[in-house]
Amino acid sequence: MWRKTAVMVMCGALSLVFATGTTALAQSSTASDQTAPLVGVTSITFSAEIQAVVDGMRDRLAERGFRPGETVDYVVRDAGADGGEITNVVRDFASRNVHVIVAITTPSIQAALASKNRIPIVAAGLPAMQAREISNAYRRRAVTGISDGDTREDQFALIDILAPEIQSIAIPVDPDRGPIAAQIQNLTAIARGHDLSVIPLPVSIRQNAVGSEINSLNPGKTAILLDRMVLPDAPVEALSAAASAQNLLLFGTDEDSVIRGALAAMVIEPHGIGQQLGDMVADILEKPSSARRPFERARTSHLVFNEDGRAVLDVAAIETALAGRRRSVIAWAEDASPRPRLKPAIPEAPPPLGVVRGIKIPIPRSKPTRP
Repeated sequence: MWRKTAVMVMCGALSLVFATGTTALAQSSTASDQTAPLVGVTSITFSAEIQAVVDGMRDRLAERGFRPGETVDYVVRDAGADGGEITNVVRDFASRNVHVIVAITTPSIQAALASKNRIPIVAAGLPAMQAREISNAYRRRAVTGISDGDTREDQFALIDILAPEIQSIAIPVDPDRGPIAAQIQNLTAIARGHDLSVIPLPVSIRQNAVGSEINSLNPGKTAILLDRMVLPDAPVEALSAAASAQNLLLFGTDEDSVIRGALAAMVIEPHGIGQQLGDMVADILEKPSSARRPFERARTSHLVFNEDGRAVLDVAAIETALAGRRRSVIAWAEDASPRPRLKPAIPEAPPPLGVVRGIKIPIPRSKPTRP
């Protein structure tokens, strides 16, 4: 069976130190007369993902000239999954006169907002709706941050780079899920901003197959974008095989789709979120009023693609095009990469694939094993 090895385009070639446990994470001022600004970082609990966010933040701050122990210092603490302890952590930060509180995950954000101090707060790990609620409810507080959000704008921008000749995007939709126009209406507006049109491509989740409309698509002018927000249970393998048979480019919006057959996708990674946080913290340290800026959406910071993508995409040209965005290509494998990332679980095999209106579908592929 053909095996795929995903490859990832990541932000900058930054160094990374893996730390495990709260003790390894904690750092405090190195001297009683420390004059460098102090940044307090907290989360209800720490994981590899949150560690990557913290590392990305510190890496970015270092790039901005804030060097630990010299021009900035950190206090990094978790609450051991104790909702009461997180309040004590925030009080401790206030007693240490930190200049900024970086609160990751909802319990930490809520504790920071509940405190009566006026220390600027930079939040992360919250949905866009919650970010809007905080902005509305705490207009007098210096609070900003990074929220989860829609990445489809980034996917269309990716297609602009990878396949500039494309004029229209076919979006797989399942008629069983409701009116087709309603399923793609949000995408139509986004595509228009990139001078692209949107075409619905009927598929069947129940039959695990693709409709014959794919045969009418022009591979020189049309690409397929599998949006998992529109079609969470999409028949990825069926789409991959059908697209390949018609010489159509198939892009995804998540890494799981790339593992299972889509050529490439832009994805959000913890380290990239940390870099966004680092820019925010640096701006606040340089100009405290920056803490009143609006919340930002987490940006996709990595391009992932598989061996089929490598065969049809010009990797060197992609690196050149993305150089201004501080990205480079590294191999995705089981070995530790330059910065931590949570690889998706092995996809559950879908039911046996069949044939719909002449489109032959092979046996589904799963995540490649390590050589």
